[in-house]
Amino acid sequence: HTLLYMLNRGGASIADTSTATLVARLSSDKETRSKNLALLTSTRAASRIITPLLSSKLFELSCRSRGLVVPCGSLPFVIAAGLATAVAPLPTLLKRAEKRAESKEQKDS
Repeated sequence: HTLLYMLNRGGASIADTSTATLVARLSSDKETRSKNLALLTSTRAASRIITPLLSSKLFELSCRSRGLVVPCGSLPFVIAAGLATAVAPLPTLLKRAEKRAESKEQKDS
């Protein structure tokens, strides 16, 4: 359990650092950067409040319902893993869309 917790915290710290770096890098000026980083911090704080509540409800639901495919208590983990898997290709898709927009701008010029 300790190892899984430490892996979770390590992954969260890498994700937080990379997200803050991307926000700072892609913000146009100092004022926009400050606003975007403040919004990012507020969103993280809200998620630290909401996610434990949501996870506990999903945990209770998966323990009460016998018709679910997942074992008792694992519903929050299955949903989190599914969401992480679903958004994994997002950076690649965004980069591809960015390249298409750049090439379209070059063709229009």
